[in-house]
Amino acid sequence: MAERDDNDIKIETTEAEENDIEDTDLEGEEERSTHKLKKLQEKLKICEKEKMTALEDLQRARADFLNARRRLDEEKLNDRERARLQHVEELLPLCDSFEMALNDRAFQELPDNLKKGVLGMNMQLSSILKGYGVEEFGMTGDKFDPEIHEAMAEDGDGNTVKSVLQRGYRLKDRIVRPAKVVVG
Repeated sequence: MAERDDNDIKIETTEAEENDIEDTDLEGEEERSTHKLKKLQEKLKICEKEKMTALEDLQRARADFLNARRRLDEEKLNDRERARLQHVEELLPLCDSFEMALNDRAFQELPDNLKKGVLGMNMQLSSILKGYGVEEFGMTGDKFDPEIHEAMAEDGDGNTVKSVLQRGYRLKDRIVRPAKVVVG
């Protein structure tokens, strides 16, 4: 093929020379493409690593959130239990007062309508405590158990509760107050 340069000089190239030029251009293009491909592959690897890191961070954050929610729920339950326990402890002196009043000889001498009123109030208090899940314990004749009884006096030998000075109370598996007893 003939080409002209700026000075109108005819330069002739052979077909073989043109093929060499095209091969050289193709080789250069192939090198550039290979180089671009390697760079893209490196970027892809970096992006995949960043993606994995982000996924791990997300999983960790999700686990932390779930653990925090679980701890918060447990704290709420514990707070409710503490409040219930505190309320029960505040009611126990009232229970003791009713117990003393009902066991007093003067109570038997009251008119029937007053007895019914006092017994009704005692029943209401008992039902409130039962609603909280509170159980009374400490009866005469029980076997003495240092886990739930507090021995205030001994009356002879033995390991039996002879008399109850103050009833004990438990809320679920927790002792609110041990029973104060005389052992004999």
